[in-house]
Amino acid sequence: MDQDPGGPSRALAERTRVFLDRLPLARDGGRRLRRLPEGGVVGDWFGCELSSVFQPIVIPGTGAITGYEAYLRILGSGERSLSPWTLFSANADDDRLIALDRLARTAHALNFVTSVDRDSLLFLNVHGRLLAAVSGDHGAAFRKVVDALGLAPERIVIETPLAASSQPELLAFVLRNYRNNGFQVAINVDSPMQWQALSSLVPAQFVKIDSARLFIADDWRARLEWLATLRERADIVVTRLERKLDGALPEGVHLQGHAYGLPAQRAAIMRAERHVLDRFAF
Repeated sequence: MDQDPGGPSRALAERTRVFLDRLPLARDGGRRLRRLPEGGVVGDWFGCELSSVFQPIVIPGTGAITGYEAYLRILGSGERSLSPWTLFSANADDDRLIALDRLARTAHALNFVTSVDRDSLLFLNVHGRLLAAVSGDHGAAFRKVVDALGLAPERIVIETPLAASSQPELLAFVLRNYRNNGFQVAINVDSPMQWQALSSLVPAQFVKIDSARLFIADDWRARLEWLATLRERADIVVTRLERKLDGALPEGVHLQGHAYGLPAQRAAIMRAERHVLDRFAF
C-alpha cells in the first residue's frame, strides 16, 4: 500500500494544534504559557508577560528572507515595559535563569510556528550564563519542546552571544550538543580575525558580526570579502545595519538590521484557520 507523502507533515501539524489548544486563554497560576484571543502566545513569569517580535535576515540583491531572529518583549506589573537585561539580571539563580530562558524560547517557537511564513529559519538567542550553568546535554530539553510543538529542529538556529566566542572550548562543546540534537547553530564574533581563530574549532553554520565592528575603516568591503573566504561552510550575517549596502556582496552573506526590517510581531493564525499549519510543518 502506498504511503501518504503528506502524512508526516499532517502529523506534525496536528501535534502543534493539540499543543496550542491545551493552552489556557486566561492566566493560570500553574501554567507558564497562555494563548491570546487573537492567536498569539505569551509566557507568564512571576507577573511579567513575555512576548515575541521577529526581525528578518535577508539575502542581498533578491531580498529573500533567510530567517527571523526572535527578540523578547516584556511587560511588567503596572503595564511597564522592561528590558530583557533587567529581567534576566533579576533572576540570578541558575535554575531560575535556565527556566526563564527556556520559557522565552518556547514562546518564540510557538509564535513562529503559528505564523504565515513557510520555510524560513528561526534564530533563538541563548543567554550566556546558560552555557556554563547547564552541565548536561545542551539542547536536549528544548528538543523535547520542539518535538511537542511539531516544529522541525533543523528550522531552528541556536545563537550564542559574543562573549561566548572568547571561550572556544566551552563554545565548541555547547555547539556540538545543539547540533547533535538536530538544531543549527550561530555564533557572534567581533572581527574576521576572531572567526579565523575559531573556524577550525567550532561547528558554526552561521557567523554573525555587528556592522559597527566591520565598518571601523573604509576598507570594510575588503574585510567582508576576507571574512567570506574564511567561511568554512558557514554563512555570514552582518547585523545592526542602519542603511542598505550598495553593490555586489560575496556569496554566502546575509544582512540584518533596521534598514532591512524592524523587529515586529508576526501575523498569528486564528484558531479557525490553523488547518494551514500543515503548510509549514515538515
